[in-house]
Amino acid sequence: MPTLSQILVYPVKALDPVRLPRVSVSSAGGLAHDRIYGIKDEDGNYVHGKRTAAVHRLDTEYDPATKRLTGRVRGEGASHEFHLEDDRATLEAWLSEYFGTAVHLERGTGGNQTDSAVFTEDGGAGPTLVSRGTLEEVASWYDDIDSAEMCLRLRPNLVVSGVPPFWEDQLFTDGGRRFRIGEVALSGVRPIPRCVVPTRDPRTGAEHPEFRETFVHERRERLPAWVDVSEFDGNLFSLAVGTRIPESDRNRTLSVGDPVRL
Repeated sequence: MPTLSQILVYPVKALDPVRLPRVSVSSAGGLAHDRIYGIKDEDGNYVHGKRTAAVHRLDTEYDPATKRLTGRVRGEGASHEFHLEDDRATLEAWLSEYFGTAVHLERGTGGNQTDSAVFTEDGGAGPTLVSRGTLEEVASWYDDIDSAEMCLRLRPNLVVSGVPPFWEDQLFTDGGRRFRIGEVALSGVRPIPRCVVPTRDPRTGAEHPEFRETFVHERRERLPAWVDVSEFDGNLFSLAVGTRIPESDRNRTLSVGDPVRL
C-alpha cells in the first residue's frame, strides 16, 4: 500500500533538511518549518545552490521546538549555535562572512519559498513529492550515488513508499490528479524542472561529470508509457511533482505512516 515514509523540511532555504515524524500544513498551503527563511543579498536576490556551490559546504542542524540552528563549515572545526529569531543578526553576520558578501534572512510563511511556489503559475506553496522507488531507480543510473544521497540532491518534502519508480508522474497528468495523504487532500500541479543543484555533491558542491546528460537519457528511456512528454515542456531534466493543498485542509497534519490514496 502506498505510504508516506519520509517528511523533510528545509527551515532555511538552500541549507540542510530536517526529518520530521509529522508536520502541520501552513496557512500558505505549504509545510510548517519549510523554507520559512531565505538567505538574500542586498539586492534581494536569493543566495542558494543555483547561485553558488558554497552553500553545500555549510553543515547545519535545526531544532523546530527551540528554533535553534547549529552551523559549521564542513571540515573547518567549531560549530556555532544561533536562535533564528533572537540571534538573527549574529547569524546573518556569520553567513555574510562565509559568503563574502552582505546577506540577510527573509522570513515568510511555511512553504512560500519552495520549488512549488517558484514553478507553479499561481505561486502555490504546496510540498514537493517523490517516490522512494524513483530515488532508488535514479540513483542506480550512477555508480557512486545511493538513494539517500539522491534524496539530498533532489530536496523533496514528501517521500512515498510502496509504489514503483516514477509513480508520481501520474499526479500531474490531465491537468493534475487529486489524491490524499492521511486526512490531507492534495492535487498534482506539474513536474519540477531541476537546476544545477542535483548535479552537485550535496556535502562538497563538487559537480558530478555528465550528471545531467545521463539523467535526461535515462529519464527518456524509462518515461512511463502513460505520461505525455509534452507535460515536461521539453525539459526532461525534471523530477518530483509540485502539489497544491486546498484551503480547507490547511489546518491538518501529515504524519509518517499515513496511507496515500488516489
